[in-house]
Amino acid sequence: MKRKNNMIFNFVLSKMFIRLACTLSIVLLSSSCIDTKNNLFIDKGNLLSFKFEKKLNPQLAEDIELPIYTSHNKLTWYLDKPIDASNLIASFSTERGKLYINNKEQKDGVTANDFSEIITYTFKGDNGETKDYQVRLLPYTGLPVVIIKTNGEHPLLDRENWLTASFEIKGMNHFEDFKDSIEVKGRGNGTWRFPKKPFNVKLNNKSSILGMPKHKRWSFLANYRDRTLLRNDVTFHIGYIADNLQWTPKSQFAEVIFNGEYQGNFQVCEQIRVDKNRVNVKELTAEDVDEPQITGGYLLEYDSYYDEPNKFRTPINNWPVNIKEPDEKVLNKAQLEYIENYTNTFEALLQAGEYEQVYNEYINVKSFIDYWMVQAIVGNKEMGYIYSVYCYKDRNKKLYAGPLWDFDYTTFTTEAENNNKSAVWYKYLFKDPNFKRKVVERFCQLKPQLIGIADYISEKATALSLSEKENSKLWPLSNLDSTIIPNNDEKLTFNEAVSRMRSIYLKRLEWIEQQLKN
Repeated sequence: MKRKNNMIFNFVLSKMFIRLACTLSIVLLSSSCIDTKNNLFIDKGNLLSFKFEKKLNPQLAEDIELPIYTSHNKLTWYLDKPIDASNLIASFSTERGKLYINNKEQKDGVTANDFSEIITYTFKGDNGETKDYQVRLLPYTGLPVVIIKTNGEHPLLDRENWLTASFEIKGMNHFEDFKDSIEVKGRGNGTWRFPKKPFNVKLNNKSSILGMPKHKRWSFLANYRDRTLLRNDVTFHIGYIADNLQWTPKSQFAEVIFNGEYQGNFQVCEQIRVDKNRVNVKELTAEDVDEPQITGGYLLEYDSYYDEPNKFRTPINNWPVNIKEPDEKVLNKAQLEYIENYTNTFEALLQAGEYEQVYNEYINVKSFIDYWMVQAIVGNKEMGYIYSVYCYKDRNKKLYAGPLWDFDYTTFTTEAENNNKSAVWYKYLFKDPNFKRKVVERFCQLKPQLIGIADYISEKATALSLSEKENSKLWPLSNLDSTIIPNNDEKLTFNEAVSRMRSIYLKRLEWIEQQLKN
């Protein structure tokens, strides 16, 4: 009897537990707003997938699936050929909710919309909550597309900390596709202050990207303050003509999608580094303390930000010299003293007018002529303020001027005015008649090629016109004033700004020629 009663009790108890468990499961799974104060599970529903299928959109080359990110509600992808996106049908799946546009329910694989502009979908969950999703199909612009996704979708917040990320280039049949794991961090001094953030990338392996020579390090220039997007690129092309500069960075333009958000047009550029494919000088080690090893190589930047760990100011002019390479992990006291003494002696000899000794022992004159010429042609005012003025010294060799860097700001602004004849070393060099004569000869030699840059400006502007249209939607300059954008073309259209740049360039060539002759 006792055994029978125990069996009945256990049966009733087990039924109670089962009923309680089922009730609790139903409550947790079906309720959308239960006991929020105690942090019970709340299911809000979700958009699970979103794509365009070729079978429903025959104008597409293949299916397009837009990645969904957890850190934001923007879905972005690109078109790899010119198509009419004004009547595309989206396929999507949702969980416990539906999609609407302007309160009109959207049907998976049925409803067509105009995706030539950004579309906002509203997800309405069964629990009554809503969430907006922005869908952007970047039109075909003719440029390659770079897609970066940081681990954990961490945003780019500073210039100090590297973030790990995946990296992919879609070459658009103009360049090879490319994939790698990378590290990425912000870059720039003045440029970092603006909303369109420039950044540096470090590849996992030395690689050629966008047709440029192999390296790990690449800079993505935002060109935010440049209405034409062309100032850096055109200056580099002038540098290719002025070939006594041993190396001028190569670059290509690309669209950038960062963590699922379109960031605009960027100039993917070789970063200034000591390397056989870049600034080709010997790499010093910490053990190099005697001659000839200690004589090179060094990469220096005269720059008023004066923000490198190893730096010094020259005694006569107080010029700020940053030692870029060797870096702080390698540079020792003997090397610092060597390059500081070399630079200071060079400055003292210049001031004293000892030009023959300067030319014979300290500088490569041809590189200093070409460096000045490029700076003068583009009217770079920042050289006079001493920003981004580079030079380098190889082992057992003299100091070379260059490479060129940083021309998106205060260039191509006037037909005549500043010619940089009083900037840094040139305030002494132009006192030497022989130096002036060589400058005139070099300018006259290169002028026929330099005139051709005007056509390059027009051709490159045409190539960037579709990309510029998308970029300027994202980063309009018309609401900024000349204290922020001193190039004086921020209120112009793209075509007007390019036309102005081309005109200034040609007039400036004539003005410089007259200045040199006089």
